[in-house]
Amino acid sequence: MFFYFLLVRQQPNTAAGIAVFAILLTIRLIYFVNRSNRILGNFLSYMHEKDPSLHFSVRYVEKNFQGLNEALEKLIREFKESRIELEVQAQYLQTILDNVSTGILSFKQSGEILTMNQAAHEYLGTTQVNHLNDLDKKHAGIGAIIQGLRPADQLSINIKLGATDRRISIHSSQIKLKQETVGIVALNDITHQMEEQEILSWKKLIRVINHEIMNSMTPIITLARAIRRKLSKQETDAIQSASIIEERSKGLVHFIERYKKLTNLPPLNLERFPAEELFTKTEQLFKEELDAKNIRLIRQASCKIELEADRQMLEQVLINLVKNAAEALRETENPEIELSCQLENDQDFCISIRDNGEGIPPEKQEQVFVPFFTTRDKGSGIGLSLCRQIIRMHRGQIHMESLPGAGTRVILRIPA
Repeated sequence: MFFYFLLVRQQPNTAAGIAVFAILLTIRLIYFVNRSNRILGNFLSYMHEKDPSLHFSVRYVEKNFQGLNEALEKLIREFKESRIELEVQAQYLQTILDNVSTGILSFKQSGEILTMNQAAHEYLGTTQVNHLNDLDKKHAGIGAIIQGLRPADQLSINIKLGATDRRISIHSSQIKLKQETVGIVALNDITHQMEEQEILSWKKLIRVINHEIMNSMTPIITLARAIRRKLSKQETDAIQSASIIEERSKGLVHFIERYKKLTNLPPLNLERFPAEELFTKTEQLFKEELDAKNIRLIRQASCKIELEADRQMLEQVLINLVKNAAEALRETENPEIELSCQLENDQDFCISIRDNGEGIPPEKQEQVFVPFFTTRDKGSGIGLSLCRQIIRMHRGQIHMESLPGAGTRVILRIPA
């Protein structure tokens, strides 16, 4: 039409008007095409970036694009709801993971850690780790151990956290996500279970020993007494032998009676009292003995912490530990025993009994809580075992630190 009016009809003004109209129409068509491209571009950008702020308003949209906008807006709402639901589920699962007592740790084959719940952090004593190699900084070799586990492998390891030794069991499994193999390990603190099982085993053994020896010794004593009575006074050697048999049998029975308390501890009589009273009572009981041996007893100036426990049983624990400390100071110059207490993390009440005595060799430290084991010539081997049972009854832990020639420190931890 432009060329028709310009060349044929010789009407340049009309041709110019048609040209202007054609240009405006072309610009409008380009705008429409670009508008649809922008809408689709924004939508695809949302899909890629998952931008929750994207919103299509149809208020100023031409009728030709309202259907497209409304359809895309509906899809965006559905995507937003789906994303919110996934985030809620992820938060829900993370909350569950952080509130279970089992530590969960998942990682890629490269060692990159994907998930580590609160229990796993507590068991391993970590705060923020991104790679299994980071665990080696806290516990040498543990990252390589975990990464080298095969599916269904199980093992237990000792981990030292501060002054506390923990026994951690590890169970391994694997899953495959797309093309990536993800390792999963479950961590559990089995320290209490191991101690309880050990104590239970010793109790059973002691009960068997008590039963068998007592059943055998009672008739031996009776027969020895009867033999001694029937012998004439001239048979002095035989009478003396029968008396020795009776005496040693009674001594063995007395020995067994002493060990019965390892298996017959009374139930706890819980009461709330200041921890300082334990130190006061212990100091009163040992004052004369320690003064006679020139042993200095150092008490913490103030221990205002209150705890709920069996007063008499804890007093017995302190008596045993102070007595052991005094025995270890026989060859020490300037001997001293220090009693102190503190509250750790607002959760655990800690009592410390320290001496500067001869110390205990490392190879014997693991055995000191075993019944019948003693480092002294005339020791019974039940004191520390009894202490551990009492502390375990209080849901606590007992731990020993010792260096030969530098002394020993025993730490009692009881939930506050």
